[in-house]
Amino acid sequence: MRGNIHGPITEINMTPFVDIVLVILIIFLLTATVMMPRTFAIALPKASQADKLESVPIIISIDREGHIAVNGVKLAHDRDFEQVFAAQKQGKEPQAIIAADTDTRHGRLIEVIDRLRGLKVQRIGIEVEQK
Repeated sequence: MRGNIHGPITEINMTPFVDIVLVILIIFLLTATVMMPRTFAIALPKASQADKLESVPIIISIDREGHIAVNGVKLAHDRDFEQVFAAQKQGKEPQAIIAADTDTRHGRLIEVIDRLRGLKVQRIGIEVEQK
C-alpha cells in the first residue's frame, strides 16, 4: 500500500491570508479617519446639541490668526484654497466641516463659507465640542 497517493502539497491556502489582510485594512481605515492630525491647535466652541457625522467630509481648519488648512494641508496663500479643495474632494457631493478657533474673526469664517458655496458645496457644517 502506498502512504501518499496524491503526492506532496504544492499549493498555498490563500483564504486565511486574505482574511487577515482584510481585517488589517479595516482597522487601518477606521483609525486613519479618527486620527487625522490637525495642522495647528484650534480651541473649538462648545455646544450641547451636536450631531454625529454620517460620512467622511473634508475638514477645513481655521486658526485664531485666520490661517487655513484643508484636510491637514496648510495653505501658503488664500488663492490655493480652490486647488487644494478640488484635490481633496471625493464623489459628486462633497461635504465640508469647518473647524474654526473660538477667537477666529466672524468675517474670516464667512469668507470660507462663501468660497465653499462657490465650489458648489451644499453640505457645510461647523465643528464643535460637546459640553
